[in-house]
Amino acid sequence: MTDFWQLLGFHVGISACVGVVTYLLLPRHYRVRPVYVVGLMFCFAFIAPVVGAVGLLLVVRLNQNNADGNAGFATPVTQGLPIYEAQVKDRQKGTGQGAIRSRLAPQVPSALRMQSLLTLQAVPNRVSNPILEELLGDETDDVRLVAFGMLDAEEKKISSRIREVSERLNAQDPADAFDSLSQLAELYWELVYARLTQGELRKHILSQAANFADRALALHTGSGMLFLRARIWMEQGDFVSAKAAFQNALEHGQPKASTLPYLAELALRQRDFALVKRYMKELSPLQLSSRTRSVQEFWTSSKEIKYSDRKLLQHI
Repeated sequence: MTDFWQLLGFHVGISACVGVVTYLLLPRHYRVRPVYVVGLMFCFAFIAPVVGAVGLLLVVRLNQNNADGNAGFATPVTQGLPIYEAQVKDRQKGTGQGAIRSRLAPQVPSALRMQSLLTLQAVPNRVSNPILEELLGDETDDVRLVAFGMLDAEEKKISSRIREVSERLNAQDPADAFDSLSQLAELYWELVYARLTQGELRKHILSQAANFADRALALHTGSGMLFLRARIWMEQGDFVSAKAAFQNALEHGQPKASTLPYLAELALRQRDFALVKRYMKELSPLQLSSRTRSVQEFWTSSKEIKYSDRKLLQHI
């Protein structure tokens, strides 16, 4: 029995020496985590006497030729994203700007691009029109012509309506002109809101909308027209007048659910975060859209706000 323990101890010592020696003989890029490497080598030498030690020495000898550190490692290769998803029917359900733009990308097949382009007719103008404007410079003639036709048809439709209302306004008694003035203000505002005008033309259209809104308010002070006038001031950058008009619209019966978000936005632009939070708390018991509700919950949440939360709410 004593001879067995002596032999076992001798074998453990030899295996440990083999583990350390083979670790030192390994190429430099393999000599990481020495405890684990030496332990693994020790196990190989201990479990397979003689054969294990000889095998380890052969492995080390073969790997000494790869001492440059490049062999034995895979080279990363960047894989490109797919051009478009195969499940076209599922993608057609998405009406967000990201989903729409991905289906209208130049690398997407022409048939799918045209089909997606036509589906923009069911998307709100404020979302679809900027996308159509980008497509006016597309390399594909069909896409460019369809985009131009859709924008032109929409603008002509509103312009035609403006001419009709203007003619009716000229024939009306000034006392009965409130409805026509209100419609003209809304139609000119629609040209701006739908992003059908740019640059100096946009400024002119805004001034026209403001002019008709002021003339309508001179005849009758209604909450709806006050609300529209406030939005026009806000678009023109006159935040002080816009805030006063929004508050005046609230006093005349404009719903809080539609007015307080704009007041909160004005407070946010003026960096008055305490006022933003107060408006959001007032919105808490009201019926809100899902997007407005997410913003309201963000500002009124009692938990600590993290930067990662802001990434989830890009519209703030």
